[in-house]
Amino acid sequence: MKALTFINELRSQGRFSFTTADAEKALALEKIPCLNALHRLKKNNLIVSPAKGFYLILPPEYQVYGCLPADMFIPDLMRYWDLSYYVGFLSAAQYYGAAHQKPQRFQVVTLKNRSPTHCGRIHIEFIAKKQIDKRLLKKFNTLAGVIDVATPELLAADLVSSPQHAAGINNVATILSDLAETLDAKKLLELMQINTELFWVQRLGWFLEFLGVEDLANTLYTALEGKTLHWVRLASRVPYNPIERNKKWHVIVNTTVEPDE
Repeated sequence: MKALTFINELRSQGRFSFTTADAEKALALEKIPCLNALHRLKKNNLIVSPAKGFYLILPPEYQVYGCLPADMFIPDLMRYWDLSYYVGFLSAAQYYGAAHQKPQRFQVVTLKNRSPTHCGRIHIEFIAKKQIDKRLLKKFNTLAGVIDVATPELLAADLVSSPQHAAGINNVATILSDLAETLDAKKLLELMQINTELFWVQRLGWFLEFLGVEDLANTLYTALEGKTLHWVRLASRVPYNPIERNKKWHVIVNTTVEPDE
């Protein structure tokens, strides 16, 4: 089988990706001759490799971008790496209509530190996390299958935990103001059972109260009753300089918060 026939057959099966091992088997070639055949396809802009040993097939409509849209190949890439993942932060906010502008990077939360990668005009940022619970993920359809995205509740917790991945505190407030109507009180309480750290609950409660989302804020406050709360900065990467010490949430407000209108 010729390399061009191989990728055309994959496309006829609805597939957009393959590995070097897949190609070696289908083409009945050793590694070096196989890589040479794939290199010729790359020169003709028919395939691209966003990661070592992993290739994407570029239909004509995507060749000008030099890559597929990230949501069309991230599930296959993470499966190739054998890593759990989910779309998070600004990229996840897009799925819920809570991102005011398209992020410059597609943000993927996973279990290992990985360097950012780019493929044509597509830039991928990998954000490491100690554990990923599949109960906190929601599947969305893509042109190539399905992709795992943080639920609104997990997204909210991540935003207040690591605002540096969301363009800062002001943007966190902006996203939360749009996301608030999507948040489910029961699911937030379930998340508290899974992620038992309290600092994110304190911060999220403060934000929700600041944004006037009283019902959800009260739900979180009730859930915190009887628990030992330690003081936590609103923005951990900003100097201490307290503007306010909020006794209700045990949050040290150390920066001004100005969400976009």
